[in-house]
Amino acid sequence: MSEGATASDSPFIKGRNARHYGKLRDSCPYPEGSEERSAWLQAYDEAGDNAAEQDLGTVDDVQKPG
Repeated sequence: MSEGATASDSPFIKGRNARHYGKLRDSCPYPEGSEERSAWLQAYDEAGDNAAEQDLGTVDDVQKPG
């Protein structure tokens, strides 16, 4: 990262955020073959894997018998 840049400026974080905010995969702003594009697309795809998970609650939600 360049001086003054933050983690939220990274292509990885931007790709994850793009997925969370409903942007299309094709909206990646980085050029084909670049490291930035690879990071953006990886994060975008990984964020989609998390979206498919169900919230099954916590152990505190389980009722005790009896």
